[in-house]
Amino acid sequence: MRRENAVAVLITVGALASLAAAQDYGDRNSEYSVKPTSEASLTIGGFANGNWQVLNAGGDVGVPISDRSNPMFVELGKIDVETSAQTDVVEAAWWESILPTGQYLQFVYRTQGGHDFVPFGAKKGGKLIQAYAYQMGADGNGVDFYNWVTHVDWQELDISYSYDGGQTVFSDPTIYNPIGEDAAWNGTDNMHLGLAFPGDGVNWIQASYKISPVPAPASALALLLPALGAYRRRR
Repeated sequence: MRRENAVAVLITVGALASLAAAQDYGDRNSEYSVKPTSEASLTIGGFANGNWQVLNAGGDVGVPISDRSNPMFVELGKIDVETSAQTDVVEAAWWESILPTGQYLQFVYRTQGGHDFVPFGAKKGGKLIQAYAYQMGADGNGVDFYNWVTHVDWQELDISYSYDGGQTVFSDPTIYNPIGEDAAWNGTDNMHLGLAFPGDGVNWIQASYKISPVPAPASALALLLPALGAYRRRR
């Protein structure tokens, strides 16, 4: 009688383990970590008078994830600054890539007409803009990862720039562990690590985030399933 009870308990535990595992990994159908419905708020920010301000007229624009082979650029609005020079409309797209060197989220910002992001001498609110940078999730709306991802290690950041819309590029040195080794990344970047300067001629920026998604651990109950199978075989 005790043996039958033990088997019943193990079967119940095994069923619960299966349910727990299904809950943990129910949306893990590929190696990609970002939900296909994810939208991230993207902006161009300018530093003036000791503060960062959004420069694109659209403000925080939600840009849906797209595909590297067919990027879907979304308008962020025209650069809204005080200047006598011509300003341009900024657009952006992003995607997830799995390459031999690792897993990446890549964001591209560019001007539609090929003009500088921010003209030399431009002002915002009457204050001279000293620098500018891309911003991702400044309003808290960043990358939305699948449920199977418990946290994401942000391992590297590579920022590239171009004067000709991305045909030829130059890059800053790689930044390793921008928020600390093994720290959980929340899918936003408002750190302004890719500083650029008004009148520098840059009209294209790519921010490439090398990430390591950490999957949810299978329920400890699932470990009892092999034991249950062995127990039955011994009977």
